Amino acid sequence: MKTGNTRNFIRIIGLLGLFAVSACKGSGGSQSQDPFAATNFNFYDQDLGKRIEAYHNANTSSSNTKKGTPALYIDFSSGINKAFSDPTIKSMMSSCFNTILAQQFEVYKLGSNKISLLNVANTTELGQQVSDPNQYADIWAPLQASVEKIVSGNGDALLITDFEEWQKNIEVTNTAFLKISFSKWLEKGNSIHFFITDYKEGKVNKHLYFTIFSCGHPDERSLISKLESKLSSSTTRFDLSSRAYQLSTAYPSEKSGGIFYDEAAKSAKAKNILDLREGYINGLKKGQNFEFYPLGLDWKSIDQLHTTYAAQNQFNDFFRRLFIDLSNEDSYTFANFGVKVSDITADFENFAKADEAKKHQPKLSKGNNGEAKFSDQEKDAIALACYNTDGKLKEQWIYKAQASNPLNEVFTLNQTLFTNTRASNPKRVEFGTSFDPKFSVANIHNPDGLIKVDILSNTATPNLQGGKMAKFEWVNAKNTPNTALSESIKNTLQELKPVDRVVHSYYIKTKQ
Repeated sequence: MKTGNTRNFIRIIGLLGLFAVSACKGSGGSQSQDPFAATNFNFYDQDLGKRIEAYHNANTSSSNTKKGTPALYIDFSSGINKAFSDPTIKSMMSSCFNTILAQQFEVYKLGSNKISLLNVANTTELGQQVSDPNQYADIWAPLQASVEKIVSGNGDALLITDFEEWQKNIEVTNTAFLKISFSKWLEKGNSIHFFITDYKEGKVNKHLYFTIFSCGHPDERSLISKLESKLSSSTTRFDLSSRAYQLSTAYPSEKSGGIFYDEAAKSAKAKNILDLREGYINGLKKGQNFEFYPLGLDWKSIDQLHTTYAAQNQFNDFFRRLFIDLSNEDSYTFANFGVKVSDITADFENFAKADEAKKHQPKLSKGNNGEAKFSDQEKDAIALACYNTDGKLKEQWIYKAQASNPLNEVFTLNQTLFTNTRASNPKRVEFGTSFDPKFSVANIHNPDGLIKVDILSNTATPNLQGGKMAKFEWVNAKNTPNTALSESIKNTLQELKPVDRVVHSYYIKTKQ
């Protein structure tokens, strides 16, 4: 039988145990507090637009950034000097040299199974090298190795060659020897542009290819922008790309975006019925296929406006005036597109935490026994929680994309608009993002969250035949068809079919 003192002792021990468990939970145990919650970090403050742009780029392969010096690769295999002496080709080469050597550039000579850096100070010196028949000693230009070198980097490059590859003293005539490299380059969101001209090597009808490997989204500094006008008039152009389409907008103003406005209202403020705020971002201006819409209203108010204006046959489309040029069908014919809506709140907030953590590098020091530790002066809660004492981020604070939550029956593609505008002008096909016929605020499970609306390419058919594809084939001096280059391109197109790929994204945050 327990005495009263014994019962009190047991009760005290139990209370101390509960206190110890509680203290562990609140001071960094397995259930430690989120340091961002403790510091009241606001994911949706005035920096929201910058965070969304960073988030978009982190999840988009087409955000590939140019690095390093642009490069020029020239095939110096014997026989090709005859092509270089052709007046038209010689003029094109001179134009290319004059354009690209005006800036810092690396020039490589391909011959004797080597990729050799040429030390040329100006266009004249390079022209002298190219015109010197003694430079063309053999047939061994390492084309596959050269393309692999280009693809391993992140910079623009121009390769001038006939794409006649020899390996182990045998001409490669039917193996798709460049398929892996081409695919790797395109998978990074890049493109390859072939400018093809014909010439004769003895009795053989061949082609010379001015091939531009374009890194990322082209701008005025890109090789393709500088050289296309120099090459187009005398060549056949072929664009190897899974994103040969171009997007454009026709918005009423720079800050209006493509949302619905009540044009019958008397003031600019009254027209802006969705209360689009100053933080609107149109990423297309920088070659990024996204927009961010910070709206002052909540989804319930938006639903009410949709109902009100629908009675007047207005506000059926949430987004309009986004256009796509589908006229370039060198690589693919894009047929059907669709719309996917997602709640990305959790993934975005994880990214925002990881991105912010990188800005809180802790102060470090050494302990009495030389062990790594935080400085005694370090008081930053985020630094202390997110980093190890060696100064490296903890694994849980390194961003890893996670699946978003799909939202059904919210938006859909305005198929009638798409079909009609494509029929009238394939260079200016309009995307309209409409309210789904079954739209309801209840379909947006977290109305305070961050919503992403993606326009997707649903079908893409590779174009494997036609006159342009024939330009990647020839019959050699032994009367053997050489289809190695065309097979490389066809295999690349068949492997990389851009199906269910995001074409453009809208980010929506209400109650801003």
